[in-house]
Amino acid sequence: MKIISKQFSKQHLPKTGCTKYMYLTFAFFILGTVVISAQVYPFSFPDNFKATLEVNTSKKEAFKNQLLGYNIEGFQTKEEKDFMRKFDPISVRFPHGVWANFYQWQTDGYQRDSFDNQVHSAALANFVRSGKGHIEEIASLNQERKKENGYGYHMMWTYAMNFDDAASCVARAHKDLSRGLEVKDIELGNEHFWKNQRSNQTKTTADFYNRAKSVADALHNEFPDVRVSIPIGWRRNQEAYNKEITGDQSYYDAITLHKYMGADPDKPSESDLAYSNLLTSRITLDDDVTWIRNNNGKKPIWLTEWGVSAGSGNESNAAACLGMADVFLFMSENQEVYDRANWFSFNRALNPMVLVEKRKPAYPLKKRGYLMAYEILYDVLLDGDMLESNMSTAKITTSIGTMNAVNARVVTKKDGSTQVVAVNLSNQSVEFVLSFDETTYSKSFKHEALVFKQLGKVENVDVDANTMELIKNGSGTIMLPPLSISKISNLDLNN
Repeated sequence: MKIISKQFSKQHLPKTGCTKYMYLTFAFFILGTVVISAQVYPFSFPDNFKATLEVNTSKKEAFKNQLLGYNIEGFQTKEEKDFMRKFDPISVRFPHGVWANFYQWQTDGYQRDSFDNQVHSAALANFVRSGKGHIEEIASLNQERKKENGYGYHMMWTYAMNFDDAASCVARAHKDLSRGLEVKDIELGNEHFWKNQRSNQTKTTADFYNRAKSVADALHNEFPDVRVSIPIGWRRNQEAYNKEITGDQSYYDAITLHKYMGADPDKPSESDLAYSNLLTSRITLDDDVTWIRNNNGKKPIWLTEWGVSAGSGNESNAAACLGMADVFLFMSENQEVYDRANWFSFNRALNPMVLVEKRKPAYPLKKRGYLMAYEILYDVLLDGDMLESNMSTAKITTSIGTMNAVNARVVTKKDGSTQVVAVNLSNQSVEFVLSFDETTYSKSFKHEALVFKQLGKVENVDVDANTMELIKNGSGTIMLPPLSISKISNLDLNN
């Protein structure tokens, strides 16, 4: 089946008088255990508000499929390869995470030196002894995909600034091209703003700048179409570091950002604002990206690690799934800023889309709430042209921004059909009015939705289960269920 089917961000307090945040916290000391009750919905809205989407059918923009990327691991065994074939990822980021900084492309293994890598030392030692990246297996899977679809993976490369100089990186690019892999986008290292991800060759900020700039210049000279990015820190106390590594901001084409939104409703230190933060993830992302681009150049953002996190339990959280879906819509609305993205991760420990045990997918495969939501976005947006639109609806306001309680995109597909994906972040049913070229749509439609009953845990289901409910198949009023992600199809736009 192909898919159709670290830290948390800083807390942002809602503005007094703009939003009403209500929560109930009851602590019961029973045998020394503190039990905290669930929160209630954090915002209030006018009764019976509508969401009206004004659509201009004469203006459209191709959706960037690479925004639907995710980080995925495991390319060697038959089980891992079958997993890759089943989910057919749009992009492969290789290598990713801290290990990318210690990858040795000549041997497809890992290396280290005498620099103190602190928390990564023990794990890195294991990688150095026996770890492999399995690049040949990726190349083989890529060839399979080319034969089946006519195109391979959107590769997102991470080159190791810790050990590879300009000549080595150019040689690596030639080697990857010889394997039949796409070499277009390369990020220069992974999170070098953390000292424990550096080597002796990149120990200082000046070391990293000199290495990154020389590599970028060499790659640009050898491959004029290749784009490079540098990893930037979004924390305000990283401003000085960012300034030092960006120089005059001319040598890189994009900015790599790793950003995790959300909070844990079950953690007392975060619970008061957890659901508020989860549902308004787009505001948090926008705030940090705006700060980064204002200070480091108006370059495209490669969100090569991102997630909306609500804790580390086996079940996902409905608020996190809604926030995730809304961020996908936000990126689609701002493609001049967001050029590509990789959810972290699909089948490992952080925010997985399938049930994971001991850092591997658990069999029989189970679908988590993230995958339920992702499938809808994938189904509607992939290979589509998005029509220009404007939403009018109730607002959610926090201390750093304002956003719509309902967001939606209208997409035309290659088969000529028109589809809508809509995310209702509110806790009430909302009448959804579609207006095409100033004419309210009143013909037939099919309305399906993933509906969350509460802002709590989402039970895992069989990986091939259909989690969409049929809301309506007919004509008349479109009503978006509370806390839902809707797909509206079978629209007739002929006069």
